[in-house]
Amino acid sequence: MSHQVLGVEEVNTAAEALRIAEFAKFKPAYYLEEINEIQINGSSWRMLASVDIENSEEDHFLAVMDKWTLSAETIIPPVERTVVDDLTKRQEPSHNGADLGLVNSHIRRTLIPKRKGKDCWLEEDVVVSKLDSSTYIQFIPRVTNSSDIPFYYPQVATYGFGYIRTDDNCTACTLVILVRELAIGSAVATKKQRSVWQDLVKKLYKWTVTERFGYQKHSEHDVIIGYEQYTAKYHQLKAKYAQRWVEGWTEQTDPKKFVYEDIAIASWLLCLWEQDTDAQDNNQPTFVDLGCGNGFLVYLLTSEGYTGYGIDQCARKIWTQYDCQVDLRAQTLEPFNFVTDADWVIGNHADELAPWVPIIAAKSTSPSAKFVVIPCCPHDLSGKKMPLKASAGQSKYHIYVKYICDLSEQCGFLTEREYLRIPSTKNVAILGRARTLGDHRDSIAKLCESGESGFVARIPDSVKNKLSMEKAKQRAHNPALSAD
Repeated sequence: MSHQVLGVEEVNTAAEALRIAEFAKFKPAYYLEEINEIQINGSSWRMLASVDIENSEEDHFLAVMDKWTLSAETIIPPVERTVVDDLTKRQEPSHNGADLGLVNSHIRRTLIPKRKGKDCWLEEDVVVSKLDSSTYIQFIPRVTNSSDIPFYYPQVATYGFGYIRTDDNCTACTLVILVRELAIGSAVATKKQRSVWQDLVKKLYKWTVTERFGYQKHSEHDVIIGYEQYTAKYHQLKAKYAQRWVEGWTEQTDPKKFVYEDIAIASWLLCLWEQDTDAQDNNQPTFVDLGCGNGFLVYLLTSEGYTGYGIDQCARKIWTQYDCQVDLRAQTLEPFNFVTDADWVIGNHADELAPWVPIIAAKSTSPSAKFVVIPCCPHDLSGKKMPLKASAGQSKYHIYVKYICDLSEQCGFLTEREYLRIPSTKNVAILGRARTLGDHRDSIAKLCESGESGFVARIPDSVKNKLSMEKAKQRAHNPALSAD
């Protein structure tokens, strides 16, 4: 599978500019502190937010509602998936939702939460209604008592969205969020609840605008590892490791970012290796993590039964907290001379080592060595930062992704790629599992030679900090240096 340039040729820059210009017109009105009660077809509703939108048609609004109906996880993150149980597209009255006009469609769906052992499933009626020139969609939880509504669901009897015409020429309308509360103020009782409604009206506006200009998805998740397989592994590891390490993190970095991100990467790798192991007679692969940083990814993979080690320029405080079998090595690496016998070479945001990952995998003494690299800051083989120039419709990140894909193909790999579900915008995993035919030793040797001739190892952070402290002391003792 050859690589593709991600997010480069596909972007319609003219449409994107218009879409961004429309986003700038987003000026919502919120009714979260005071109660704004309105009457619709004789029924009372509380309006939580409204926003005017231009030149967007009812079909654009309904397209967004279709997506949100079929995939509740889009707007309710604790939901893993949505199952549509009953779908009818008939214009007929219904006891559910008829008070907002003539019912166009009535769907029954089930929300399945991510935490299946803790949170309950929830059945809902989703009703689309027409009243004059306006369209409304209601989400009605099917519960006997309000106490049966799970924590992840809005604390309301009903919530809904509306598309209301505001002129006869159909060029302007208002998008609204409506609720029927369980008790006065129950929908906005906490700061988090209020934030959810604010985010929803913004998302409703942006998605409706995007439908108008046409949307082309630039990233595809779950291409190599299926969504359900990955999420099951992620929730297993999260329950096993997250709380302990978030609470006991000894680094200055944000544990909520690094712990959850590495759990996500480890989950994806473990699923990948389980696939490969099935095809390799149960021989578990070994690994090396280049530029392993805090070492948490190495800890996770080792704790899950895999053998490997991590290398970084300097040790971290957190290393001493890991079990003794976690193999972490502090050393400055010369990538052009480095040889490993590991089955998998990993580069997770490995900076200047990232472009070397496919080369090191190609040189591995393991006959079936593979690699995965998740690039971050762009460096070339010399270790220097690359001055990338992006033209219209391109991103510097994806130009760098293409650069590493080109290197891997020169080493004889067929490259694959996956957009990982991690809390980082630098989330493309480049994968080399299969080789092309032919002898690539000469091209690998030339890459090593070109890199070695100009390679400058990065100064370790510990050395940088020491130099900085020494300079600060000199300035303190000699004020003239500060003036310079």
